[in-house]
Amino acid sequence: MNRGTLGSWVLLAALTLQGLGCGSRGDDAVLSADRLVHKGLWEEAALAYGTLPESAGAWRTYGAWRSATIYRDALNDPVRAEEAFRRCADLFAEDDWGYSCQVELGDLRLDEFRPRQAIAAYRASLEMRPSGAYAEHCQLQSGRAYLALGEYGQSRVEWGELLTQFPNSPFRPTVALESARSYDLEGRHKEALDAFQLVQQEFPGHSVAPLAALGEAESLEQLGRFDLAVSVYEKLRDKHPNPTAIEIKLEALKERKLRRDRPMTEVVERGRLLPPGATIDPH
Repeated sequence: MNRGTLGSWVLLAALTLQGLGCGSRGDDAVLSADRLVHKGLWEEAALAYGTLPESAGAWRTYGAWRSATIYRDALNDPVRAEEAFRRCADLFAEDDWGYSCQVELGDLRLDEFRPRQAIAAYRASLEMRPSGAYAEHCQLQSGRAYLALGEYGQSRVEWGELLTQFPNSPFRPTVALESARSYDLEGRHKEALDAFQLVQQEFPGHSVAPLAALGEAESLEQLGRFDLAVSVYEKLRDKHPNPTAIEIKLEALKERKLRRDRPMTEVVERGRLLPPGATIDPH
């Protein structure tokens, strides 16, 4: 979700107010809150934005959103941020800023590792605006929340609904990669392998392709197909955003393969070396 920076929102608010003409008590209250931001007085600014008077009109909904983001970003206070986002969404459910607050509430909860509560917030966002500006985002994040809960099948249901409703979604490559990962996390490595390979076929020039290739190699490794896994890792070294990590995984796999394929010529038992097939007298 593109939230923008705090500074850009301050500038936008100031320029808009200049265009409208200042002088009313409502405009003065907004500009006063802006000045508090410029001074770095975040507590005071959050309170000022959150308590804009009725005379501020439509700016009250923006102020409610702005107050919540200050608690979250500038003050690093997720508890008060959640309260502010929830209040904003409840009071201004019909407004764009109220809708944004509901979506932000879901994101905050997911960031706080509360996936079940995040899903509830995203569901509420989709009920508010089934085809809203952030509908695709909410469905993508709902799938990720189910993934965090270990409900892998439901995560794929969420992403399937996203692609059904928005077949040209820019999230298509991400959804394909996340779905493949869900099979891997579920322990269904053959399905994961097929899905990772399909991602690379469908989105060869996208940034998900090397990540899918890594998933392919790891799935092959899980399936015991070490030779193919080594081959994929070797091809991936110059394409993955973290080649050092690939090199480490490759060397670890080669060592694992060597141990697996090394013939057993001797057995160590009770500190003695024995030829194959020999046993030790238990007495």
